Amino acid sequence: MDLFQLKCFVNVVDQRSFTKAAFEVSSSQSALSKQISKLEDELNVRLFNRSRRVVTLTPAGREFEPHARKLLADYDEMMASIKRFSNSGHLHIGSVDHMGRVGLTTPISTFLKQYPDGGVTIDIERGTSLGVMDQLVAGKLDMAFIAHIISPFSKASNIDAYQLDHYRLYTLVVDNYHAIVSRRHRFAGLDVVTWQDLAEEKLVILDKSYGLNAIIRESFRQCGLRPNIAFECDQVDAILGMVEGNFGISILSKRIAATQYDVEAIPIDPPISRNTVLVVPKEVEARQRLAGGFVRHIVDYYRDNTPGPCGEP
Repeated sequence: MDLFQLKCFVNVVDQRSFTKAAFEVSSSQSALSKQISKLEDELNVRLFNRSRRVVTLTPAGREFEPHARKLLADYDEMMASIKRFSNSGHLHIGSVDHMGRVGLTTPISTFLKQYPDGGVTIDIERGTSLGVMDQLVAGKLDMAFIAHIISPFSKASNIDAYQLDHYRLYTLVVDNYHAIVSRRHRFAGLDVVTWQDLAEEKLVILDKSYGLNAIIRESFRQCGLRPNIAFECDQVDAILGMVEGNFGISILSKRIAATQYDVEAIPIDPPISRNTVLVVPKEVEARQRLAGGFVRHIVDYYRDNTPGPCGEP
């Protein structure tokens, strides 16, 4: 037997379905069934009752289950123990979208240049701040770059729902969101706009999959105002295209907006804060040499270079 067969077995037990278990292990149902059959042939027992709509364990399967789980847990513990002594290996990192536009690729590439033999690899899982935070909390990521968004009135933030006692948060860049307008808009050229000004305009903003959406709505409520939200979506390019065409105005990162669109960024009074933050489990940073070295490199890079705004739009 091998570890993948054990993983297939445990997932079938947990999901009570070959189809759902196949999805969990990134395999086809037929391939997973073959792995289970090979395991049963090696053990010379049937592990599952397949005749019912919901897959259940046979008596032999129930006897085998705790042993399979212990073998997998022992393997994970062994790999975690060994990994903390190694300067080589793999990092799985979550990040907000638009890495190339906001400068996150530079510190990551300079870290990898320290390992020209290819002994270190990094995978980036991109998404919204809330999306990568969910994966980090679920243990699917080693660490995550997020946009920490803070209301100018209540000081509520997009990550308040997470229990972060076991995580370390490194603030890399402190920034504010701006009102993004067409250069043909009546606001163009202004030094600042207020929330009252924004309430009088059509808004095109990121949808509710982004934490920014809730903070924008909450900020208007705190002012006793009702925003005129004319369009919402999860595509920054679509929003900026509509702003450039003077359909409405948006609230986004100044650096993201200025990359390839003919628009203008105007400060908002008071502003929504958007800090670029590296979130890492304390245990990962302390016990895994590679992860700890990466964190130190990133923190030192931003301390020494103080780059511009970074992170989620």
